Amino acid sequence: MVKLILWSFFLLPWISLIFLHKLDNEAIRRYMPVAFLATIINTILYQIAWTYDWWKYKETLFAWDKVAQVHTVYGVFLVGTIWIFYFTFGKFWLYFIVNFIVDCIYSFGFRTLWKKLKITTAGGILSPFEGIIIMTFIAIILYGYHKWQEGLIDSDSKG
Repeated sequence: MVKLILWSFFLLPWISLIFLHKLDNEAIRRYMPVAFLATIINTILYQIAWTYDWWKYKETLFAWDKVAQVHTVYGVFLVGTIWIFYFTFGKFWLYFIVNFIVDCIYSFGFRTLWKKLKITTAGGILSPFEGIIIMTFIAIILYGYHKWQEGLIDSDSKG
């Protein structure tokens, strides 16, 4: 059952991109750079978390993904970034609020579920509130990065 949940967190987001492609065939290409940056930042963050015992995963998809889990970092977080930017980019406060709500669902909902299912250790010194602060800071960085990216794209197409 646990593996099914983990596989769902990895595969379902990627499958959802089929629907995004049907809505807007350029959206994936437009938002993939910011999703890759989110993935790089999350990979580093997960390495820090492992080192400082913020959390530890006991159950993962593969034996080699104990530090940066495939199902979250390369699944739901990467693809979720694309979806959130698709629906909110250009409206900072909407982006900020949507990110905050998603971060709260993850911090208070899924982290609790992971502990109950024994996917993560019961311990860990990072509180849900601290997790939300970190994720909010990352969200602001991502938004600024994408605005910069869009400015480069716009200036290249004009000249």
